[in-house]
Amino acid sequence: MPVVAGIGAVLAVILAIALWPKSDDGEGKGRKRAKGDTSARSGAEGDGKSALSGQAAGVAARTYDEPSAPGRGGKINPAVRLPQLGMAPEGAGAPAPDDTPPTFANVAEEIAWYEARLKRATANLESRKKFYERLPEVRERIAKGPDPQRQLEVFEGRKKIVEDNYTKAQADVAEIERKLKQLRG
Repeated sequence: MPVVAGIGAVLAVILAIALWPKSDDGEGKGRKRAKGDTSARSGAEGDGKSALSGQAAGVAARTYDEPSAPGRGGKINPAVRLPQLGMAPEGAGAPAPDDTPPTFANVAEEIAWYEARLKRATANLESRKKFYERLPEVRERIAKGPDPQRQLEVFEGRKKIVEDNYTKAQADVAEIERKLKQLRG
């Protein structure tokens, strides 16, 4: 019995769909097109115009805006720090906040402060030494690469900066060692 009721319900839905009046195309049973009645499908029926917009029926190109770079309209917040884009590590040019020696209670505190500073200066010297030692390899790669003349000109400017940084790091280490030697007596 439930099977027969299920089949009957399915048949009822199919009949309802099949016999439903077709009002969207204007040719449903019992309905005739009035004299002024036009639909959006009239362009496809042959008059060449869409009834809704008055434009030619079919596919047409749309208008669009040409791409352009965004304008610089906002203000830059000075509190937001931008990333370092140069060759030197961040903060290499500016003195560290603790480069100025504070007042010390005794010589042992002063020696400890200068030893910590020497440790940082030695680490900086090691990194500068790596860059300095890589210069010949970089020059060879540039000479073998595309447009070596222009690249070598850029390299010479960078080479001078690397050499200056290495020399400055050596001088910093020597100065701190001299100060420590003086303090130890």
